[in-house]
Amino acid sequence: MFFFFQAEDGIRDFCLSRGLGDVYKRQVFDIDGTLLNTELAVLHSLQWALKRQGIELPLDQLRFALGIPGTDALKRFPLAHPDQVLREWDAKYTEFLDEITIFEGIPELLKTLRDHGVALGIITSKTQIELAQDFGALGLAEYFSVIVTADDTVQHKPDAEPMRHYLMRSGAGAAETIYIGDADYDMQCALRAGCDCALAQWGRTDKPNTTPTWILKQVEDVWQLVGMTPDPSRR
Repeated sequence: MFFFFQAEDGIRDFCLSRGLGDVYKRQVFDIDGTLLNTELAVLHSLQWALKRQGIELPLDQLRFALGIPGTDALKRFPLAHPDQVLREWDAKYTEFLDEITIFEGIPELLKTLRDHGVALGIITSKTQIELAQDFGALGLAEYFSVIVTADDTVQHKPDAEPMRHYLMRSGAGAAETIYIGDADYDMQCALRAGCDCALAQWGRTDKPNTTPTWILKQVEDVWQLVGMTPDPSRR
């Protein structure tokens, strides 16, 4: 049974009905499009790597690569040496780090959630190396007790394995855990593992194909998943 609300009152009423102590005690986040705006850096570096292989495509035709492992994205193309192309893509990505930004309000949100006893986690399609290139360099890793990367599982999003791996490592129960992300793959990963999910709508403008448990229109809406009220000065 899903509680699908866009309005703030829907989340607030749900939190009150469960009791504030029973609301999601563990919040797991995707990175790209949820915590960080990495879209241009990912697409520009991929476009460059493919062009070196004689494949020239506009950015709109490469958007499918957002939110999935680079190895999976490159399978869409007739490449003789995809591993080499992936290395070139990763190397070029570092030259676009100035195009990466943290979504407004995220650092304050993470600090407050952690200080109030909410256990924070990450499930990402990035490898450990890719994680260090942007996420680690921006100083957000300290807020998260468990980080699951593409190196940690055989199957990746949208499969349930990354979320199940998180639940195993953290000792969390599915009912107390919610996955917050911007992609259909994020929603499917959570739901297949028996967890609720929330769409980070600040990271996308189109409508998802997968129905999330919640739709969060702005970063401040995350506070309500733990029965908290956002700082009025940020509204």
